Amino acid sequence: MTLRNRVSVAAAVGVLIVVAAVSSVLYFSYAASLHSRVDATLVDAAQQASAIASRIQQSVTSGREPKSDIGEPVTVGSVAVQLFPGVVTAGQPTLFGPLDSRDIAVAEQAQPAYFADARHDGRHFRVYTAAWPGNSGGLVRTSRAADADDGALRNAALLLAGLTVAAAGITYGAARLTAGRILRPIAELTAAAEHVAQTGDLTARLRSTGTSDEVGRLASSFDTMLAALYESLTAQRQLVADASHELRTPLTSLTTNLDLLEDGAGLADPQAPALVRTAREQAGELDQLITDLLDLARYHESTPHRETVYLDLLTDQAVRRLRQRVPHAAIDTELHPCLVHVDPAAVEHAVSNLVGNALKWTPPDAAVRVIVENGRMSVTDHGPGIADEDLPHIFERFYRAPAARGMPGAGLGLAIVGGVAQANNGTVAVQTGPHGSTFTLAFPSLRSAVEVSTGQEE
Repeated sequence: MTLRNRVSVAAAVGVLIVVAAVSSVLYFSYAASLHSRVDATLVDAAQQASAIASRIQQSVTSGREPKSDIGEPVTVGSVAVQLFPGVVTAGQPTLFGPLDSRDIAVAEQAQPAYFADARHDGRHFRVYTAAWPGNSGGLVRTSRAADADDGALRNAALLLAGLTVAAAGITYGAARLTAGRILRPIAELTAAAEHVAQTGDLTARLRSTGTSDEVGRLASSFDTMLAALYESLTAQRQLVADASHELRTPLTSLTTNLDLLEDGAGLADPQAPALVRTAREQAGELDQLITDLLDLARYHESTPHRETVYLDLLTDQAVRRLRQRVPHAAIDTELHPCLVHVDPAAVEHAVSNLVGNALKWTPPDAAVRVIVENGRMSVTDHGPGIADEDLPHIFERFYRAPAARGMPGAGLGLAIVGGVAQANNGTVAVQTGPHGSTFTLAFPSLRSAVEVSTGQEE
């Protein structure tokens, strides 16, 4: 069963239950009203006993009716009236058996009038016995068939049942029409999902419903998900293409050097040591490129392991390692204690990339400036600056400005910095000019070291 049918059936069943409950209440209320009206009719007929007796007597006197005993039952509308004028005695015959002591007590007004259910000729009757109004010792008994209102009750039941069924049917039809409109975005979502599953086309989109309800948010979220998947797939394809290109260059050079060693005099060739050194350098480039690719994927996709650490100490460690690798590097530091909650290894890697990138662009007679304060680490070089057309792309994977294509590297260093900043709720920004650039890596600062030490002393 489709969702549209399920919603329609659920609405129809709900209305059916409610209308059936209301109809049942109305039916039983109507039945109780009819029964109360029957009792009132019997009481009213009993109160007219004297008038009924007078009309009977006049009819007999005028000859319109044959002479009859006034105690004979007479019919007034749907009510049978039996009159007992004068003093009644036990055993007097009635339609519903002889009178008894209770009836005599009612006639003498020693007991109140009463209602009873009785049978006559196989039928059920409602019987009312009361004292004759204005006639001491007299008695009047009125009766009416209990099934006299069955036709009205039957008609009422059929009417209410018809209304209940009609209400359920109308609700089902209206619910189908309404559900069709409400669920149309879900049908479109299903069609789009099936299209994507069959074709792999992530460019499919839903038309916006323009509403902020659950269905509208679902359609918007589906479009957002498809856009994110398409962007991720495009980035993966671009990464594979760029990585293939970057890996092919050192691999080709490495293979060429190995071929020269194999085809020539081998290690006896005077150029063999240089070829081996070049091969080692190229192998190192491949290893570094693979490491950078793995780090880039890890920083972009995995949840970092964060700790509360001193940013100034992480920066100092990164600078020390760079100085060991590049002894002639000139790096001036101004490190102020500050705490940040980050992935220590990732942030140290990002700091090394920024400082290493600054060293590449700084002339030998100038120094790189590194400052840490208030959760911010800034690196200033003395290079030629970054061109305006390159600024929007410097943090993209494998992007290399024209001026940097003759330098070592694959264009992943700044991309790693951007990934580390994003993974640790930080930001990275750059200010550039003709006399150098300043890269700033900022994280939410927790507390300064001075506050920590003060708190410990207290």
